[in-house]
Amino acid sequence: MAKTDAVQGDCFICGKTAAKTAMKNHVLKEHNSGDELCRLIKAEGAYDKNYWLLFTAPLDASLSAVDTFLRKIWCECCGHLSAFSIGGAAYGKTRKISSLAAGDKLLYEYDFGSTTEILLTVVEDIARQKQRDKICLLARNEPIAAVCEKCGAPAAVVNVWDEWELLCDNCAKNVDDDAALLPVVNSPRCGVCGYEGALDLWTFDPGRPLPQIPRANSRRGVWVREAEE
Repeated sequence: MAKTDAVQGDCFICGKTAAKTAMKNHVLKEHNSGDELCRLIKAEGAYDKNYWLLFTAPLDASLSAVDTFLRKIWCECCGHLSAFSIGGAAYGKTRKISSLAAGDKLLYEYDFGSTTEILLTVVEDIARQKQRDKICLLARNEPIAAVCEKCGAPAAVVNVWDEWELLCDNCAKNVDDDAALLPVVNSPRCGVCGYEGALDLWTFDPGRPLPQIPRANSRRGVWVREAEE
């Protein structure tokens, strides 16, 4: 697996490509303007920090908005329960973003059977233009390269009944039960429970033009580039 600060990501505002720390510095320097004060938050997979996000949340938003966002982009499969905590103590979803300060670290858990754990770090304050949606994705890691364990071709699915075996489409034809296969997705919940990333529409497409003017009524946020539906 690649080092956690070597995996590149894409800025959803201007299209810049950079590793996680460099991307954080980039968004703070280049995309820190507007009349709405927010917290810049970093999300990482607890067991694989190559999965990472940078997003903003305004001070008047509650953690329930963050919960909804994380479910859609990384977690939701079967309507499982979820929770936030700080230092092992529960931190309710009704708590406001304003209750968090730079340096605070939260643990987000989705599904208390096959649990996906996500680490959230409050980076610092950042400004943005006002928008309808509470959460705005600024940057995300590029899909992590995975290779078929049978032939070395790009992997497309995970055989969850055989010790999380990565397979290409061709080698997957030899698996007797299709129910054992889950798609390779850009999420720390890849290959867990029934997760297929159906609600994740935040796909970066360098071939599409970036918006020149922030879209205040955008369904997914001012700067977020939407996947084709």
